[in-house]
Amino acid sequence: MSELKLSHELVNELTAIVKKHDDKADDPGVTSQYLCAVVGFLLGQQDMPTERKKSLVDELGAFMQHVVDDVSRQHQAPAASTPPPPPQDAFGIWKPKS
Repeated sequence: MSELKLSHELVNELTAIVKKHDDKADDPGVTSQYLCAVVGFLLGQQDMPTERKKSLVDELGAFMQHVVDDVSRQHQAPAASTPPPPPQDAFGIWKPKS
């Protein structure tokens, strides 16, 4: 596969185009369906064997899962790397249970 230049700007522009076409695309699931349908539409129009098309769909599905996993990890990383708050002084008396 080609090296892609994926960015927030590109995703936002594509999302805006889909939302312009259909108000229901405020839902990320609907937008995702449109984008998948566009890929299917493009592949469906290609002059290539059906098996090759199916193979490409499988490869793209695996690629999409890789991107989801990668972006999810990046999205969660800042929260996970936040250092714990510094310890505070405390005082108390502990008494064992009788």
